[in-house]
Amino acid sequence: MWFFMILSYIMVALSGIGLGLVGLNHYFDFWARDHITLDLLVSIIFIAAQTLVMFFFVGTGVNVREYLESHPELGKDLYQQMFAIKRKLYPPTMMVTILFMAMVIIDGAYFIGKVSEWWFHGLYLGTVFYFYKATAVQHASFRESTEIVLAMTKTERSDS
Repeated sequence: MWFFMILSYIMVALSGIGLGLVGLNHYFDFWARDHITLDLLVSIIFIAAQTLVMFFFVGTGVNVREYLESHPELGKDLYQQMFAIKRKLYPPTMMVTILFMAMVIIDGAYFIGKVSEWWFHGLYLGTVFYFYKATAVQHASFRESTEIVLAMTKTERSDS
């Protein structure tokens, strides 16, 4: 669990750096050949990061459910809390992924001269906004899921 959580944080940080590079490259053209290759490279990292975050919570939810099934004295409250975390987490995570992919497609269309540059600006700003929003929700969700796992196993956090 901890490995995937830390890996998620690293991948999301790399995604943020990549998102910044895509924006800067659109204006300064520092990438060697053309900026579509940078967009595609960052897309792979970005989508992998968001997918890893979502599957972390899918896996954690399954583990919580299985643990609670084998320990019925704990009740179902912790699983319902985990389900509530997923309801909070998935919408901004999916939205940032969709906006990012639309931005990359529009950036390619702009690069070949098919659309106005303003489409890229709008999608880029929307993607950056939702990236920060999704990252904040993801961080809060990681903290809440850790609290659920610790409560479930009756272990106290060492940093509290």
